[in-house]
Amino acid sequence: MKISSAGTGSGLLRLAAKAGGALFAALALSQCATDYTLVTDHPEESLRRETFGYRKWVKEGSQPNVVVIGIHGFCGAAIDYENLGRRMVREQPKTAVYAYEVRGQGKDPLKERRGDIDDPQKWYHDLDQFTTMVREKHPGAKIVWFGESMGALIASHNFRQKVEAGGKAPCDALVISSPVVKFRDDFPKWKKDLVRQASQVTPMARLSLEALAGGQEVQMTHDTLHSEQSETNSWHIDKHTLRLLVTLGDLIDGMPDCAKTFSVPTLVLHGDKDFFSKTEDVQNFFTNIPDKKDRTLKLYPDAYHLLMYDTKKDQVIGDVERWISNLPKKKK
Repeated sequence: MKISSAGTGSGLLRLAAKAGGALFAALALSQCATDYTLVTDHPEESLRRETFGYRKWVKEGSQPNVVVIGIHGFCGAAIDYENLGRRMVREQPKTAVYAYEVRGQGKDPLKERRGDIDDPQKWYHDLDQFTTMVREKHPGAKIVWFGESMGALIASHNFRQKVEAGGKAPCDALVISSPVVKFRDDFPKWKKDLVRQASQVTPMARLSLEALAGGQEVQMTHDTLHSEQSETNSWHIDKHTLRLLVTLGDLIDGMPDCAKTFSVPTLVLHGDKDFFSKTEDVQNFFTNIPDKKDRTLKLYPDAYHLLMYDTKKDQVIGDVERWISNLPKKKK
């Protein structure tokens, strides 16, 4: 994963190389210094397919002691962290927010790879590489992985993998937002099995989220449906490959075991009207986190999947801000 930046300045069916160095060319947006800068890169063609953009929100002149790394969700983009980033710059300037474009989603530099993943290990590798870059830029800062939806799957499984391999925790704290921790009870097992079988024959065949949901409209916020996002988001992907959907399903099935490995302060966020996860299932997931004193669950009645863009976004982001500000100081 090679990284190009953005600066100061959304499991179903189952949800239903490594390039060294860094070439960064900053293009400051004509806004106040506390906002973000969009950074672009034009690498050699051989590196183009492994060069992913990112955005960052850092108070000008500050030396952050906490950096939040955002891992966006299914059909999402790094810009999904803008509300959080702007809030931190304004209210908690010693906390920076970095968010990168996830491989296989709508901002992947390789268009034919959008809506696909051949190996989830590549997701974990990208997160590791990005974390390394952030640590180099902000040595000594506490690192918080903030995964939303699919990003929560990536962060959780990468954390579990590192810990079970005998390594230390790969970050200092976790925020798990709108996690999909179990298949809905009304999602039939035969459908999951059918897609898995089909993926073994035609892994690159594609399905839409709405097809997986049996034609149901998928409500993402009070005001938006998943199917409507293609009209407003240039990075929206209408259909994903069967192998990506099966991969997400496997990650969903593994989420309860991931929670058992969480050994750092963990904040779990869930909207009671989330289409993908029942509150009871998220509560059960939460109880698997071992250290009761280091785990926090925030439930939002009448809130949907995209918490940072729903009607309760100010409350959600405020809760995240306060939780981060109360994290224990990093040991030297």
